[in-house]
Amino acid sequence: MTSTHTRWLTVGLLWLAFALMLTSAVDKSPTLDEGNHIARGAAFLGTGDPRLSLEHPPLVNTLSALPAHLLLDLRLPLDMWWEAGEWYHFADNFLWRENDNFEQIVFLARLPIMGLGLLLAALAFRWASTLGGTRAGALALALVTLDPNLLAHARLSTTDLGGTFFVFLAAYALWRYTQSPGRSRLVMAGVALGLAFSAKMSAALFGPFLALTLIADALVTGPERLRRALRRAAGLAVIAGLALFTVWALYGFETGPLDPGGVTLPAPTYVRGVRAILTKSASKSPNYLLGEINDQGWWYYFPIALLVKTPLPTLALWSLGFWRARSRRPSRRPGHAALFLLLPPALYFLTTLSSNLNIGYRHLLPILPFLAVFAAQGANTPPRPTPHTSRFTFYVLRFTFHVSRFTHHVLPSILVVWLALNTLFIYPHFLAFFNAIAGGPDNGWRVLVDSNIDWGQDLEGLKAYMDDHQIERVKLSWFGSAYPERYGIAHDPLPGVGFPSYFDLWSDPPFDRNNPEPGVYAISVTNLVGSVFPDHEIYAWFREREPAAKVGYSIFIYEEN
Repeated sequence: MTSTHTRWLTVGLLWLAFALMLTSAVDKSPTLDEGNHIARGAAFLGTGDPRLSLEHPPLVNTLSALPAHLLLDLRLPLDMWWEAGEWYHFADNFLWRENDNFEQIVFLARLPIMGLGLLLAALAFRWASTLGGTRAGALALALVTLDPNLLAHARLSTTDLGGTFFVFLAAYALWRYTQSPGRSRLVMAGVALGLAFSAKMSAALFGPFLALTLIADALVTGPERLRRALRRAAGLAVIAGLALFTVWALYGFETGPLDPGGVTLPAPTYVRGVRAILTKSASKSPNYLLGEINDQGWWYYFPIALLVKTPLPTLALWSLGFWRARSRRPSRRPGHAALFLLLPPALYFLTTLSSNLNIGYRHLLPILPFLAVFAAQGANTPPRPTPHTSRFTFYVLRFTFHVSRFTHHVLPSILVVWLALNTLFIYPHFLAFFNAIAGGPDNGWRVLVDSNIDWGQDLEGLKAYMDDHQIERVKLSWFGSAYPERYGIAHDPLPGVGFPSYFDLWSDPPFDRNNPEPGVYAISVTNLVGSVFPDHEIYAWFREREPAAKVGYSIFIYEEN
């Protein structure tokens, strides 16, 4: 592949990713959490007060809300909910009551996240190209730009994609520092790590993981290992200091006590947020997996999620990359990239096995760009020539060599085309992607729900379905925070989740659970499985029947006569 071909392929993939994100975003209603994230960013930009940025740091939310803040006349509901720092009610009032242009606000808030998605792809290309040439860079770029899970979250105003980008940026900056230590790269590594901490709370886990990688790299490569490890430790102290200063700066140099009457600290909201996330991760909450519901989670939840929601060609390319990497000679230079590409995501993945918060593949997004670059570097390893030996051994090795040439030159291209077809076939419903192991998106709900398939994104699709089939009114069980009536959906509320909340209807549902009244029922699939309700069997009658239709794979339609 010539440099000209690579350049055109790179530009084409980036434009394709942007087109897929942009055109699919306009068809999707705000997801359950988007209103909260947008409102946090708008409040911080409008007041400079980070009180709502408790469980989610302000960086990504602020970037997301910036276009709407600059282009629209936003009104902030600085009422009792603001005073109490209660972001759910504040967000509900901000997006659906105080401002009357929710579609503009949501669309503008999604654009910066798309930008971060393109930057993530470009950074994967840069790192892989540095390690294995432009062919490896193009392969890494394809793995990122054509991944339906990354595309799904790159067009939503949440912190999942932003956290992924800034963690990956921090790892890249630290690796560059090991390649050529210097003041400028030291500062860049510290600031990048601080940006990661300020993007998403779970990114704080990567702090010790990256620190461990930095020290491990010094101990396993080259001579004078102990001396280099001590120098790395000193540099790491500076990097940590710069990272914490960056966090403090992004919180507007906020100071105050952690608790009333306590000692004054810098960025107390961030510290309280870390504490809140640790408490939430250890607490019990309803989880769903393979038809089972519990409040303690499963250690194998995320391994199964990785297996069923990662595209099969991506899994194949990861495997090919690991297999081909065996024949690559390890680098003798400090800063060997394999440690930076494998150790942090591996440690992060191991931490997910102990989490009680089993709610989505989106928590695995940070490992994807690391594996994309490693797989691209490994798959791009050229086969070694066959040595001359005995006739029988010669033919065996010759055959093996030709197989290796096929896996090097042809197989990656076939897998990329397969990945592209997977992504185009699921368009625009990227959030609902499941591979063939799970039975595809039609059967994915039998394995996982919540943000894996149903996050409140398909109100626009429901309205279109009602118009196409001349349905005037539905009985709606909604899993989302958007207001159906704002989309022109006439409905009778059934037990659901979110704002407006019909959750309390579960105790006395307005329908006969054993023989539902005639009408058209539209039920979000997360509600259908019942994991969110104290009574998990509230929609059991519907669950045992085939729906008349599925809207975006997330809303099931039942027609009862």
